[in-house]
Amino acid sequence: MIKIMKYLIPITAFLLLPQIQAAMITNGNFADSCSFDGWHQDTDGVGELPGSDFTVSGTAGDCAGAIHADYQDTQVFFANTLFQELDLTGADNSRFLLTLDFSVDSELTSADPSFIADYFAVGLNDGSGSYFNETGSPGYLAAPADIDGFSAFNLSFELSSAFAGQSGWFLDFQLGIGADINGDSDAGGSTLAINRVSLTEIAAEVPEPGALLLFMLAVAGLSGFRRVAS
Repeated sequence: MIKIMKYLIPITAFLLLPQIQAAMITNGNFADSCSFDGWHQDTDGVGELPGSDFTVSGTAGDCAGAIHADYQDTQVFFANTLFQELDLTGADNSRFLLTLDFSVDSELTSADPSFIADYFAVGLNDGSGSYFNETGSPGYLAAPADIDGFSAFNLSFELSSAFAGQSGWFLDFQLGIGADINGDSDAGGSTLAINRVSLTEIAAEVPEPGALLLFMLAVAGLSGFRRVAS
C-alpha cells in the first residue's frame, strides 16, 4: 500500500496543476521583433506625434522599444505613453500571468546640482485614464517613481480572475517629465526601454474529465488492493 500511495499522490497533484495557455498580447517580444507593431503611442494625450519620442534601439535578438522624454528632439511636454489593449479572453475563474522586463535611465542623476527627476509608471488603464493594479483596485502595477540613473526591472503579476472575459483594459507604460515649482525641467533626457512583455492565461485548477477518470480508477485499484490484502 505504501508503494501505491507514493505514486498516486504525485499523479493526482500533477493532474490538478494549473495549465498556462497561449500568449495573449501582440508583439510583446521587442528584443526579437524590433518594432512597435501592435502598440499605440501617445504624447501628452493628443496621440502619436512626429519626432523621436518613441524609438526602437539595438539589433535583432537584443532590441528594445524605447520611450524618451526631455531630450532636445522629443515633442513631449508632460508624458509619453506606450499602450496596448489586452486580450483577456479566458474561461470563468481563469487568472492571468503578466510579466514585464524593462529598464529606465536618465542623462542626469542626483549627483548633478541641476537634477530634477523624471518619472515612470506602469498600470492597467480602463480606457478612462484611471489606473488599476493586478487586483482591479485603483493603483498601479509599478507606481510613479523617480528615475535617477539606470535601473532594471523584471516584474510578474497574477491578474485577478475578475478580469477574465473583460474587454477595454489597456497596459500602459508611461514616462513623464519632472518639473520644479516653476514648471521648469532639468532638460536632461530620460528613457524607458522595454525588452519583453507577456500575458498568459492560467486555466482554473479543475481536472479534465480524462484526468478525473484516471484518478478514480487509481482509487478503485487501491481499494481493491486493500480488500485482497485483508
